[in-house]
Amino acid sequence: MVYEEHILQLCEAFAGLDPGRADVLRRALNKQKRAVIEEIRGEFFKSALARGHSPEKTAEVWELATGFAGYAFCKAHSTAYGVEAYQAAWLKRYFPAEFMAAVLTNGKGFYHPLVYVLECHRLGLKLLPPSVNEPGPAFVPQGSLIRVPVTRVKGLAGRTTEAILTARGRGPFISLADFFHRTAPSGEEMEAMIRVGAFDEFGETRTRQFWQVRRLQKSEGASQNAEFDFGRAADPVSSFFRQNSSFLHEPTRLERLQAETDLLGFAVSGHPLELFADVAWDTYCPVNRLGEFAGETVTTCGLVVEQRTHHQITGEPMKFLSLADWTGIVETELFAQTYKSHGLATVRYPVLEVKARVEPFENRRGFSLRVLSAGQPRQRDEKITPLSRKIDLPCL
Repeated sequence: MVYEEHILQLCEAFAGLDPGRADVLRRALNKQKRAVIEEIRGEFFKSALARGHSPEKTAEVWELATGFAGYAFCKAHSTAYGVEAYQAAWLKRYFPAEFMAAVLTNGKGFYHPLVYVLECHRLGLKLLPPSVNEPGPAFVPQGSLIRVPVTRVKGLAGRTTEAILTARGRGPFISLADFFHRTAPSGEEMEAMIRVGAFDEFGETRTRQFWQVRRLQKSEGASQNAEFDFGRAADPVSSFFRQNSSFLHEPTRLERLQAETDLLGFAVSGHPLELFADVAWDTYCPVNRLGEFAGETVTTCGLVVEQRTHHQITGEPMKFLSLADWTGIVETELFAQTYKSHGLATVRYPVLEVKARVEPFENRRGFSLRVLSAGQPRQRDEKITPLSRKIDLPCL
């Protein structure tokens, strides 16, 4: 069984089912409509037995057809996706920056943009922080660099985004003040753009940029929200300092990475895992070595970059997780019993430690992890006595 069409052909050629009923079975298998499947099962057996097939052979063929549930794919779609996959692989191999910029620009896909950012790092591509003079809306490749567009900053109103693109189309911005006067953003929007580095090209520190915006707003009397309005409090400056203490000093590297993550969905000026420097990464088996331990139980750790729940054939919930460390991404499964015991940990901890069995694919060209337990990762200051198999990394 390779394509959905094979279900139809099998039902018609073997059991003599009407083509319409065969198609109903195909759709029911895809949607896991058990009542409909059971109804057609009776028709399938009755028709097959009437054609002289033995009960044993009929049961075997039925299992072959129904066992394909959840995996079926029609031939036309398979062909189209095969062509697209080949084209995408070719582009990624020979034009990695252009390819990844296009993927990030168009979104969609299976994964969160963070996963594509991690792939950029794996490919040796670096991201450039937003710049008001390259506002987007597309991610722009520049050699082995990719510029993140300003329009991706969370909190920008549609009006402001359009104003930025229109103003930039008339000519480059020459200063923060020039940008402010030509686009008239709110104080909150200006703060967000400052925090992701959109004005750094003009040579001022983030703190000076912030207070420059304060002066511009005061001079125009155009404050658009309470926290920027001097006239709202008896001691507005003191009040403002209390509410905006983050701008009393220049942000550290980690603070910048966190701001980028908050406002863009991923770190830009560094690797996303830099935000989890307290995790004892070197005490776990790295993802790029897991394949060496097929069939064995390992302990590894990764940032949860994707998760999705599913239901087993029994109807019990299970979960698939994608975990990323400094060396790569691995797919994991928590089947029903494990999910029942450890499912809470998968949402409680952004970085997750898992004990799992390495299960190779049938073609031996890949693997996934069958999770046995999951929990909080070790911290760097913890005392670790890992088990090992006479290797330099604590994989087992």
